[in-house]
Amino acid sequence: MPGAELPPPIPHEPTIGSGVPTHELGLALPAWMRDWAPALTLWSVVDEPRFAMTLRCLGVVADWARFLVAATAAGLVDPGPRPDTLVFRPEWAAPLEAGLDGIGGREALRAALVDGWSPEQDPYVVADIAVWARDLGRWDMVEEAWIRLNVHSELQTRELLALFRDLPIEARLARPVLTWSASAAASALSAGSQAGAETLPTPLMLDSAMLHANWSTREDTDTAVYAGTFRMLGERRQPSPRPGQALEAAWRTKEEVEAFIDARSREGRGPDRRTQALFRVMSAQIALFRALPLDAISEARWAVILADVEQVRVLARGVEALALSVSMGDAAAPQVVPVDRITDPLGVRGMRGLGEAYSLLAQGNQALRRLDREAVEHSLAQIPPEDAAFAGVWAVRAALAGFRDGLWGDLDDGMQNLSAEVAHRSRVTREQDEVLGAAVLGRARMLLLTKSGAFGAATARIENLPEGLRLLPQARIHLWAGQFDLAIRVADAGAYDEGRGLVDRHLLLIVKAAASLLARRGGDADLRAAAIKEVRHLLTTQNFVSIAVLPKPARDAMIELCAPELGQEPNFARMLERFADLNDSGERGVRPLRLTERELLLLPMLATEVTVPEIARQLQVSVNTVRKQVVTLREKFGSDSRPELIRKARAYGAIP
Repeated sequence: MPGAELPPPIPHEPTIGSGVPTHELGLALPAWMRDWAPALTLWSVVDEPRFAMTLRCLGVVADWARFLVAATAAGLVDPGPRPDTLVFRPEWAAPLEAGLDGIGGREALRAALVDGWSPEQDPYVVADIAVWARDLGRWDMVEEAWIRLNVHSELQTRELLALFRDLPIEARLARPVLTWSASAAASALSAGSQAGAETLPTPLMLDSAMLHANWSTREDTDTAVYAGTFRMLGERRQPSPRPGQALEAAWRTKEEVEAFIDARSREGRGPDRRTQALFRVMSAQIALFRALPLDAISEARWAVILADVEQVRVLARGVEALALSVSMGDAAAPQVVPVDRITDPLGVRGMRGLGEAYSLLAQGNQALRRLDREAVEHSLAQIPPEDAAFAGVWAVRAALAGFRDGLWGDLDDGMQNLSAEVAHRSRVTREQDEVLGAAVLGRARMLLLTKSGAFGAATARIENLPEGLRLLPQARIHLWAGQFDLAIRVADAGAYDEGRGLVDRHLLLIVKAAASLLARRGGDADLRAAAIKEVRHLLTTQNFVSIAVLPKPARDAMIELCAPELGQEPNFARMLERFADLNDSGERGVRPLRLTERELLLLPMLATEVTVPEIARQLQVSVNTVRKQVVTLREKFGSDSRPELIRKARAYGAIP
């Protein structure tokens, strides 16, 4: 039979008007299809890809068009649910299925079809293959079906998601990638509520602790690396008593898996490309969450090179783009296909969707740099808070929304929204305790607090930032508070520190220039040249936001200084257009206060029970002098009473 020449078509037997043959099945079928037609009943719907795959597995050569004509003429089939598909008529199901025994039996044929399935086949084949593979315990093919599910929306049915959600322990142990399928499918089936966001990491955490803890003892290298990868991802989600402890545990596992790969590779038993690509892209994620953008970018680029499926490449490019954007680097966004929306049927639960979410947030961050409000709003609209929580980057989205509110919206609403988001998400994952989460949320808080005049609260928040990220916001707080000399000193401390990132050094020099201009030191030729150089650099990289976060008087002084030399550059005009839309333009801008040394000494004393005469005695000045200074302070803070003055001065940071 294999490879045999086909005989001429046998005319079909006559039928009654209803189309039902008047004799036995063997006589109704043309002889050239009697031996293999029963195998087609294994499929719920028959189309050309299923037909070709079945005959290939049986070693038969036949023509789809010829079969379609003969089966229709014999009254065996009706049109299927989609164009160019068919289904066997109910009255012929039993006779045809009875013919399966003559060609090996149902289970043997299904096993042959599972063995002969290629992931590049038509996606409609996947649903049947997944069910058969599960029944046969062929977890490798269940894994392939899961990877296909991440691409084709027509495969995402509740029944198929339930199959992946309910896979037995032995499946997830043998093929650790199915840990992801269990988590994602469970989350997709419970989507639409906060419970959905919390469902995503639950199977991942359990498998990480119960199934993959002994990953390094696996004999098969690919299985071991996959298990180590999902151990790493699950550890990041584990509750921990100390801030950042879970992420550090994940990072240690990442380093252990790297050493394992190196050792096995030297033995000639290294992982295959797909295995290593998946590990590299997940490793890039962990580096991103630790605010190590260069490591994240390097790992992501390795994953792109190694990946043999597009989903992994999309995820890797998304991680790279987000790493570049959150680092506030000078480079433009990486050269990736722009993402307008999430196309993965599983949303951010699938590899492609997760990569698209990262890319959308990266585009939002890049739009923020350009002060492109419309593009920022588009990114936020495409990634609702729940999706950001699913993706494990709610802190990045919350920070982007905080900057949006700080630059164009209402400051009080922005602060309330940011605080509510942190409180709401703490049960899902404590991203605010991770380095990246603390950094991006800290930047957004600094903007909202300083623009609101809450310099004391802003100063307190600095203590929660990683040490290397404190100088820039500290310098900006001093600038907003009108403490120009302090701003200059802090900026100097970091701007000429070669160990500090190049980006922070540029931005510290901007703060120094702004503080110097407001302190009436703009006549220094070297200072003016340095300020113009830094603004030109920001124009080249379209990093307009770094000037937008300065108080309006400082921004105006920088514009006035640079306009004669840079005013003809296209980006200078574009920057001014964007500044006009900020929420502190015109008279709404916060005016930095300049407090004298005597005023800074007096304010804490006013907050105590000490009387004015006693304060005058301690300061060795007259009572009238103290009273005049109090009046001046009330004018500066816009206060009608001493209690209101104390309250505003405490928020300002002048009273500890």
